[in-house]
Order: sequence, then structure tokens, then C-alpha cells
Amino acid sequence: MKLNVKLLAAAALVAASSSSFAVVEPGGDLGTLDQYPVQFGGYRSGAERAPQPGDRLFADDFTFTLSSAASVIGSVSNFFGDTSFSSVTVTSSGGQTWTKSLTDINDLTFNFANLAAGSYTLTVGGVFPLGFNAYSGSAYATTTPVPEPASMALALAGLGIVAVLSRRRRPNA
Repeated sequence: MKLNVKLLAAAALVAASSSSFAVVEPGGDLGTLDQYPVQFGGYRSGAERAPQPGDRLFADDFTFTLSSAASVIGSVSNFFGDTSFSSVTVTSSGGQTWTKSLTDINDLTFNFANLAAGSYTLTVGGVFPLGFNAYSGSAYATTTPVPEPASMALALAGLGIVAVLSRRRRPNA
């Protein structure tokens, strides 16, 4: 029975990896994030050796870059088995860290706002129970909006007109 479950899980992973998108494995590079989601995931088999204290904890790293200031948004979910997630952490190349706790099983999303352009590491942490388990996730970036100079000039001109009109309507004292 255990062998059938492992074969089924392996077949599912092969089918997923041969589809139209690639799944980045732990230690891999997600590339430069943009508005299109990038898929990542990891798996473990608790039957590989006798369980020892702490064996089932995992922290999988994925690197990525941002070409401009952006927010990194994503989620993780169980693909096979019953993985429990503890947190998602983003660490900049300069060592600054942002962490989102994932202890609520109804909210496995993350959003790290206003990250500067540069290189980062995304770390997914949690616990794999005994047996074969796999998870998947996705991440994408949305750029921080920057007002166009023409928009700023138009807004300032509008404020100037309002100021002039309000000054003209005031009675002289």
C-alpha cells in the first residue's frame, strides 16, 4: 500500500512538472518576478529513514530578484499529504527580513509590500508528517505605482486654480 501511494505521488509530480509551466524546486531560482505567477514546490518522504526529533521540520529556500520596487504576493498549499506551514520569510541580500506567520490554515497567503529592487530569498517553513508529502506555491510581483510627471503637474495646476478662485471670492476686509 505504501509503495502504491509513493508511485501515485511520483506520477502526479511528473505530470505536474511536464505541463506547460515548470515548478521550481527548493534551492532553485524563481527568476525576476513580475505580474505573472511563478510556481514553486517541495516534497519529502518521511519513510526515507527512521524519524528523529526535528526531522520533519523544513525550511525550503527559493531565490528571486526584483527589477524595480514592488510588492511580492503569493500563497502556498498542500499538493499531496498533510503539510503544516509555519511561515514564509523574505530576506534581502543586505540581510533585512520580513516574515508572515502561516499558522491559520484558512489563510496561506503572503504579501510583502514595498520591497526595493534587488536580490531576495523566499523561505517556506513548516512540518511534514510521516509519509510522502508535497506542497506547491506561487509568487508574483506588482510594481509600486509611481505618479507620472504630467499627472503631478496637472494636480498642482488644479490646486493652483482652486486657490486663485477661492481668493477671488473672498470679500475684502
